[in-house]
Amino acid sequence: MSNGLDVLLIRVGSRTFGVPLEHIRHVAAIPPDFSAQGAHTESHLVFAGTPLPYISLWDHFSLESCYNEYVQIEAMLPQRCQDHLDWVGALEDSIRTGSPFSKARNHRECAFGKWFYSYKTENLQLSVFLSQFEHPHAMVHQLADRLLGMAESGKKDDALAKLQESKDTTLKRLLELFDFTATLVHDLQRRIALISTQGGQELALGADSVIDIIKVPPQSIKQPTSSAKIGGLGSISALLVLENQTIAPLLDIDVFYHRLDH
Repeated sequence: MSNGLDVLLIRVGSRTFGVPLEHIRHVAAIPPDFSAQGAHTESHLVFAGTPLPYISLWDHFSLESCYNEYVQIEAMLPQRCQDHLDWVGALEDSIRTGSPFSKARNHRECAFGKWFYSYKTENLQLSVFLSQFEHPHAMVHQLADRLLGMAESGKKDDALAKLQESKDTTLKRLLELFDFTATLVHDLQRRIALISTQGGQELALGADSVIDIIKVPPQSIKQPTSSAKIGGLGSISALLVLENQTIAPLLDIDVFYHRLDH
């Protein structure tokens, strides 16, 4: 390391780690449907037609992927979509039968509205897409007061006709947005696998993203201290002091290969 160390900086959850560049053969995209972390983490990842032993760095360091928010949104959206189908169904029943309508009339008070107006994202694509929800979502909820008022004044058939028109236009657009957004947050989950080769063995390490490739001067490579302990400390060979004075643990790749042997 007399001339410094070439390092690949990666992000795992909220942490930045360094990996000696000499150990990395390739950086591959992890397929969105691959179970990359958690209780059902897959043991092998297919790269260039070959199944490689796979290790989740999130699980190894007890960190959550920065993409977990997208996983949660993807899981939530189908139920919020069904909520609005049920909402319209309840409204139609109230118009037809005169039964009380007990669902949220204010678009900010339904489960989706509460989430929508509190959620913030730094992803510009997702932010722009979500902004399209506001108008059709508000318009659907405004149907309750308007159509129930028509029904109460003896214009039930007109109210039902207006409801059907809204089903074919505004509600249809809202449901499309739920589907399109679920697809988007699925596709935004772009985790990576670091493909490493050593001594005739290969393995894949799961991480969130690559940050940069840098050369770290010898004076910026420090030995780990007890104050720097995090989960998986045994797989850290050094601490890198980056130009912005933040500290990035340097992964000891040998530890991961040793793990394969046991």
